Amino acid sequence: MRGLMLLMLVCALYGAYQLWPERDALAEVATSANGFVPVEMPDGAARNAVLVLAPRHCPSAQAQRIETLVRELTERGIPVARGDSIFFDVANPTPGQMAGIDRAVEVFKRGAPAVFLNGMAMSNPTAAQVAAEYRATRGARHGH
Repeated sequence: MRGLMLLMLVCALYGAYQLWPERDALAEVATSANGFVPVEMPDGAARNAVLVLAPRHCPSAQAQRIETLVRELTERGIPVARGDSIFFDVANPTPGQMAGIDRAVEVFKRGAPAVFLNGMAMSNPTAAQVAAEYRATRGARHGH
């Protein structure tokens, strides 16, 4: 009986360990009024354009959300670029740049589409959120 209790305790501790959340790079970061967080911009991201990142083979529901987002932004006259990966080429990054890269990667991992613009990013935003953030950050100095 004692062995069974010890086994149950070990299993409970292991389960708690598995469920313990990892340190979230976005947890203590202030978001913009539109829900975007400050990030280090991925290489190749154009200034004053929206970069929409999503895996090449998205499930159909995700693919439809991505197509709708791109179409609505284009209809609003907002320049949009698409991609499927995230890359940073930063030699000797500062602690601030590393934190920005960590936040960018976290946004990307949260699900498609990951939207980056003018030093800000958000996972799966609405077109209205993107348009509002685009207007708010256009011409501002963020990221690179």
